[in-house]
Amino acid sequence: MIRIRTKIMIFVTVLVLLVNGVTFYLYHSSQQTIDQYHDSFERFIILNQISKLTTEVYESINAYVIEKSPRYLDDYHMLRDQLVNEKEKLIDKVENKDNYPTVTNYYNMIESFLEECERTIEAFQAEDLNQYSFHLNEAAKVSRFIQETTLSLLNSELTSYRAFYHAMERKNLYLQAMGISLFVTTIFLSLLTALWFSKGITRPISLLSKSARKISKGDFSGEDVEVRTNDEMKLLAGTFNRMRRNIRELIKEIKDQSELDRLLKEMELKSLQSQINPHFLFNTLNTISRMAYLEGSEKTSDLISSVSALLRYNLGNLDKPTTLRDEVRIVKEYFFIQQTRFGDRVTFKTDIDDTCLDIEIPILTLQPIVENAFIHGIESFESDAEIKLGVYPENGQVIIEIHDNGVGMEEHVKERLLNKDGEDDEKLQLESQGHSTGIGMKNVVKRLELFYKNKSDIQIESAVNQGTRIRIAIPYTVEKRGDDQYVAYYGS
Repeated sequence: MIRIRTKIMIFVTVLVLLVNGVTFYLYHSSQQTIDQYHDSFERFIILNQISKLTTEVYESINAYVIEKSPRYLDDYHMLRDQLVNEKEKLIDKVENKDNYPTVTNYYNMIESFLEECERTIEAFQAEDLNQYSFHLNEAAKVSRFIQETTLSLLNSELTSYRAFYHAMERKNLYLQAMGISLFVTTIFLSLLTALWFSKGITRPISLLSKSARKISKGDFSGEDVEVRTNDEMKLLAGTFNRMRRNIRELIKEIKDQSELDRLLKEMELKSLQSQINPHFLFNTLNTISRMAYLEGSEKTSDLISSVSALLRYNLGNLDKPTTLRDEVRIVKEYFFIQQTRFGDRVTFKTDIDDTCLDIEIPILTLQPIVENAFIHGIESFESDAEIKLGVYPENGQVIIEIHDNGVGMEEHVKERLLNKDGEDDEKLQLESQGHSTGIGMKNVVKRLELFYKNKSDIQIESAVNQGTRIRIAIPYTVEKRGDDQYVAYYGS
């Protein structure tokens, strides 16, 4: 099955490759043209510089011979060095297979010119009038030959540049035509692809919408929606068709079972009458505990007593507050039951300040949090699992900390648990799944906020595979619900 996303990615990739390929070709061609133009222009500059420097070198020598001033000699040396540099560029920049003989001869003439200039300086400084006059005249002759050859090379370059210019014009027209063709082709392909995609998506959606409107009116008849594309729309249509068939079957089953509903209600009444009384269950567990103790099974007796205490506490009146001491006691009973069940796999530690335990707190506050730490944090551990419970005073508040070294939780889970805007029933049910109380963390957070009138503070520190620490800060002074009196507890 080719997914819609894959189709779009293929189309976009092909389009991008096409556009980028043509763009790169246009850029490369343009860059080649610019490089050729730059090389041609550079050759003009080199030849012009050689012609200019040759004249200036000769003029500086002539001025030095006439004026005998060292300033002109310095000018000569500077200009000669520049001419040597420009001469070396001839081979790399100007010479090619067409002008190779001329450029070679041109190069040799510059060498001869520089040599004659040097001999003129040497003869002049030796005060040999005949020699420096001869070499100066020879330098002048070579300079004229250089000027003539320069004009010849420039003329040849201009002829080549004319042909290059016409070729560049033709290439520019070709590139313009290619750019226009690319623009038109891109638009055409985009329109075709858009029509193809829209037909493959909107047609099935239209058929599904039509069938969905019939279902919303209570009509579950009709043929299956047929989708020919091999993508998500086909999967969606198949799921929709199965859903409609299942609904039709369920409606039939409901009609077939309608007669049994009356009998089921009668059975429910009888079932209510036969439910076991909780007090009978507690008394029975206590009797079993005493019998186990008398028979020497002290650990079994302790376990049954813990289960009995836990059941009695959990089935108590949730509207009445309790003390933190009772909450800690029940958590220890829960610890004992789980440690009996899992043995050395799990360790429970407590660090309790007894001066904090007489404060009022909503019933079933600590047990759901500890169960949450066990079920979602450490239950999967084969060894070294640990849960810690700490209670201590701090800055006029009682701090309760439940810490586990379990699997931790992600950031969005922490935000959902601490969200004060409420949570839907389905998520609350998932959160408390597996709890003996049926109460989840979210329920505890809400009840603490209501009980302490938003004066409590709950923080969750957790990261994936880093464990979880839940910190609850509650005031020593608690306002009783239903009147204007306050009950205060003071820790040491």
